[in-house]
Amino acid sequence: MPHPLAAHLQRLLAYHGWAYARLLGELQPLTEEQYRAPCGLFFDSIHGTLNHLAVVDRIWLARVRDEPQPFAKLDAEAVSERTAFEDYLEVGVAAWRNQLDGLTDVELLAPISYRNMAGEPFQWPLLDIVSHLVNHGTHHRGQITAALTALGRPAPKLDYIYALPELP
Repeated sequence: MPHPLAAHLQRLLAYHGWAYARLLGELQPLTEEQYRAPCGLFFDSIHGTLNHLAVVDRIWLARVRDEPQPFAKLDAEAVSERTAFEDYLEVGVAAWRNQLDGLTDVELLAPISYRNMAGEPFQWPLLDIVSHLVNHGTHHRGQITAALTALGRPAPKLDYIYALPELP
């Protein structure tokens, strides 16, 4: 039987992937111009914001694995072709889920040391890092949803509670 915290984090990560897939489905009808146009988001466009999420998911994974940082900037280009995002994000979420597979609650509460983008040292439990990762994704997916509605498109329902019936 999985440990309670580990099971919860696995569910949050499953939600993270579910929300990405749902959002990408809503982005498909957009023209390339709409997808890449500046629309007032912190990372400029829908593409820039989605790309930022792809970059950050991998940066955090590298930190947790104590690996070299895969990107030097938060707006580095991880995926240039929008058709490649589905696979890239799916592989990233799967890597996160594999990273947590088999961990105990004690291990999830142990501090992980890493350096932020400015090289400053930090320590947080893996529990908090994963919670931050998913919350960060929710924040930026919400921005993309706002951009969609500004384009006259419907807003997808991406709330965690809507995902629960579909999650493992």
